[in-house]
Amino acid sequence: MVTDLGLHETTFRALGSRCRIVADIERPVHAAVHRLEDLEARWSRFIPTSEVSTLNMLAGEWTEVSEVTHLLVRRAAEARHRTDGVMNPLLLNELIACGYDRSHEKLVSAIGTMPTSQSEVAGAAPHIKVGDIALESGRVRIPSGVAFDPGGVGKGLAADLVMDDLLDAGVTWAMVSLGGDLRFGGADLADHGCETHIEDPYDRGSVWGTIRVRGGAVATSSTLSRRWAHAGRMQHHLLDSTSGRPFEGPRVAATVHADEGWWADVVAKTLVLDTAVGNEQLAEWGARALVFESHGAANFGLLA
Repeated sequence: MVTDLGLHETTFRALGSRCRIVADIERPVHAAVHRLEDLEARWSRFIPTSEVSTLNMLAGEWTEVSEVTHLLVRRAAEARHRTDGVMNPLLLNELIACGYDRSHEKLVSAIGTMPTSQSEVAGAAPHIKVGDIALESGRVRIPSGVAFDPGGVGKGLAADLVMDDLLDAGVTWAMVSLGGDLRFGGADLADHGCETHIEDPYDRGSVWGTIRVRGGAVATSSTLSRRWAHAGRMQHHLLDSTSGRPFEGPRVAATVHADEGWWADVVAKTLVLDTAVGNEQLAEWGARALVFESHGAANFGLLA
């Protein structure tokens, strides 16, 4: 990180994650905290009065939402379309059936006995309801019988919105970290660049490698994190859209660099869930990636 720019920072918790905001002007950093608190109040599925909770409660009906929540649902619908359904934001009921019925902090009491073998992740296969999100000006309708999960799209989009606020306030060097997903921006950052670490998914807390970025977003998704015990088995949050169960496959983690945080998060999850995605698709999506497989890492150009 550049240290001669007089940077200001704050750390706090929001959106179920540890958040860190860094910028070269102090006031917008503090304003970012309030922005994320507002987004959490609108988007958290664990807050009964949130717009997302209301949307799920009224599934099958047109529901008026704020402009920012309308944007969230549009981005989630776009993610589903662009990944041919691999990323499905309507699997909240299936996620809850796997035991993710409270904030992740309350699920980790059994983390000390967490296995790392994906073969130990299992559960009953639910019946997946298929339907499309409907969008009109100022209102949204999700199909009856399903529930909307902001998931990583929400976290990435929140980082994008905060970065927009920081740049509008005149910062020239800024970094937003939400649960480890990173968003970078500013003219000075583009000039100087910023080094960031890639965590080793097999040894959490250890650094696998370092990359240097001059903007955009870096997101990581893994089947080896956000795990919890439920019904005598270990579960994780990346669900197979065809079965509604925690995904089991040869890819265990992916780190992606893309222009926007919400899209970097979508691509990272898709890479883990869809082994058919490779260099050609990544180029079409405007992303670079590093993919970790059960037998090692496959480099798709992130460490250039």
